[in-house]
Amino acid sequence: MYKQDVLRNVLWYRVISMLWLMVIAMQWIQYSEPIWLEQTSTLVIVTLIVISLIEIPVPLKPPWRWIIKSIALIAVWRIVLTYYDVYVPQGPLFPDQFLGMAQQFTPYIWFSLFAWALFEILLRLLHDRVRILIFLGFNLVAFAILDSFTSTYLWENVAWTVFAGLGWLLSLHFVQFQLTYPQGWKRLLEYPLEMVISIVIIFACIQLIGISMPVVSPILTDPYTAWIKADKRSGGEVGLVASSDSTAFSNTITTEDTVSGYSRDDAKLGDGFEFSYNTVMTVDSPVRSYWRGETRRNYTGKGWSDLTVEARDLEHYAPGGILTNGSSGKLETQTVEQTFTMQTDYKYPVIFGSYAIQSVELIDDSEDTKDVGYEVVNLPVNLFWANRESEIHLDTEINENSLIGYPKKYKVVSQVPIIPIAELRSASYESLYSNSTEKDYLQIPSGFPQRVVDLAEEITDVASTPYLKMELLQEYLRENYEYTNEPDVSLKKSKDFVDGFLFEVKEGYCDYYSTAMVMMARSLGVPARWVKGYSSGSLPDYEQMQHLPWQIQQSMGGEYRVTDANAHSWAELYFGEYGWIPFEATSGYSASILTTKDDSEETLAEVLLEEAGKNKQKSGFLSYLGPGIQKAIIAVVAAGILLLGIYRFHAALYFGFLRLRMGRSLTWGDKIIFETQRIMKKLRGRGWSRADHETMRESFQRWTLEQPQLSEPLNLLLLRFEKANYSPDAVTLEEWRSVQNLTRQILKGSSNAVRRT
Repeated sequence: MYKQDVLRNVLWYRVISMLWLMVIAMQWIQYSEPIWLEQTSTLVIVTLIVISLIEIPVPLKPPWRWIIKSIALIAVWRIVLTYYDVYVPQGPLFPDQFLGMAQQFTPYIWFSLFAWALFEILLRLLHDRVRILIFLGFNLVAFAILDSFTSTYLWENVAWTVFAGLGWLLSLHFVQFQLTYPQGWKRLLEYPLEMVISIVIIFACIQLIGISMPVVSPILTDPYTAWIKADKRSGGEVGLVASSDSTAFSNTITTEDTVSGYSRDDAKLGDGFEFSYNTVMTVDSPVRSYWRGETRRNYTGKGWSDLTVEARDLEHYAPGGILTNGSSGKLETQTVEQTFTMQTDYKYPVIFGSYAIQSVELIDDSEDTKDVGYEVVNLPVNLFWANRESEIHLDTEINENSLIGYPKKYKVVSQVPIIPIAELRSASYESLYSNSTEKDYLQIPSGFPQRVVDLAEEITDVASTPYLKMELLQEYLRENYEYTNEPDVSLKKSKDFVDGFLFEVKEGYCDYYSTAMVMMARSLGVPARWVKGYSSGSLPDYEQMQHLPWQIQQSMGGEYRVTDANAHSWAELYFGEYGWIPFEATSGYSASILTTKDDSEETLAEVLLEEAGKNKQKSGFLSYLGPGIQKAIIAVVAAGILLLGIYRFHAALYFGFLRLRMGRSLTWGDKIIFETQRIMKKLRGRGWSRADHETMRESFQRWTLEQPQLSEPLNLLLLRFEKANYSPDAVTLEEWRSVQNLTRQILKGSSNAVRRT
């Protein structure tokens, strides 16, 4: 095993080891994209690229290396964060801008510094096979756990990590071979094409085998799933408990452990839970959407009242009929058909669907109809329509002993509103609420903490219209409170759930965010209601979709897999003639809404700056460094390294091509002949004339007269050529190496001669 300093002195290994480490680092950055801000991802990527580029040229001594990297890193921070308007330079560079940078660069620079430190540590630690294998194993185990117990598909990340790990181990093997057997390494470099082709074939076979493996259901149930199933069975009947995002659906009281799912009891919110990834249903839909269940309007200070308190005006609904929606507003809509296939036997109280449901058709999916497609039938399920709340309820009491219970498959047709964001942003309170009929949705319990109202007013003070104020509330909740499924409720002292979240616990899951959004909106005079259901779920190719812009994801349809972990709650806010519009305040989530094609692409911050007369337009080269082209950056770096390698080993590639053309290995004599012919072509290209009738010796003799300073290498090269071409004696390796040195001298001398003329 060679010491790290010895390995780092080998330039090609230093470059390629950084490349492999960058490939693995990019997999983690890619995984973190939905969690991090765009500027954070960009800053980390640029940091790693700049540090690598500084490290490549020469292994500088530590003091100079750290000084140069530190200066470069400060420049990176300033450029990137200025581009994203995180930092706006004001005043002279020193001391004003230095003080401003020190205050405004956090917390972004901590991500950059951590990435730099980790990159440097790993480069210095991973210099033997065992350590690389341990590091590779750690990454693969981590990706496997995240892939198994989250909704994120990480197969592509695993494949790239395996590829980089194999490449790194192979590179280490070659550099150790080079240092141990320098003569053997030089011999190996004489056949580079054969070596490269062998490596490519082996790597391709390994990757192809992995890609081509069929998807097979596991023979053994993993321990986590087995524990969850056993936990559910221990209550006597199947059931889950928790709250919304986390909101678990429960038919009966079960064990103390709480797991995610659709809830029925929302009277007391706030307990922690564990995620369950059991599949609830699949939804075939042309667009991404939230699968809406029920709404609640009466806030108690601890949670939401159930239907015994909130009366519903229900009317019987015959499947297939057209429903009227009393709160549809004047918005344009898009007709969206969704087919729900339930994967569980739970009896939910409502039919799920995109807002707003227009019709429901129950589908007979029994065995005798599958061969001819599905048949729409009126199964014995009683449905009831709540017009004001846009809910379809099931009479589960009647179907308690039915084999059907909850329909296993049904089709929902929805009229999904298309939101004109720019138009809404300019609508005033007077135009929206002068004749409002939704005063029930302004309910605030007596004793509601005044500091919640004050906070809402403070957050939205810079905006003048209701929609802009609601966007500010949404952004504030997303940015200032941490998402967790296990909030520390011991911090809560307030008797009010929202007040405790905003000022004491300061962390939580969707129930926390959505309830706070509803109540803060009401305190500002905007009617609001709490909604629970499921987020969209995931498509089979989610790992390829998750890096696309959200607008593109919205238009991509398919069969979404919805699990208990997708149970969710959000807010719907009322904007007069525009009707009810969903708002997503939960950190890490984005509302599934449709917007007009010609809608303004301005961000909320830009709109508010325009109102204040401070908006400014910026552009710069960093617009090309967004996360959408992060893989392109790696590809460009890799291409540069490849071109550098081709330039460095062009002679070896040339002889490799000749070997393939001749169909046999080249002798040292063959190489001398081809090398001499190649040099003669180069010299003719530089103006060294040669008549067609001249022999090689005649040309060389004339050139020695014309270029006397090159007479010695020209004469020696001629002797080597004639021996290789005409002598029966074998040419030795030393003679071939001397020819290489002679050709370099001649080419260098010919360049100088051209410059002098």
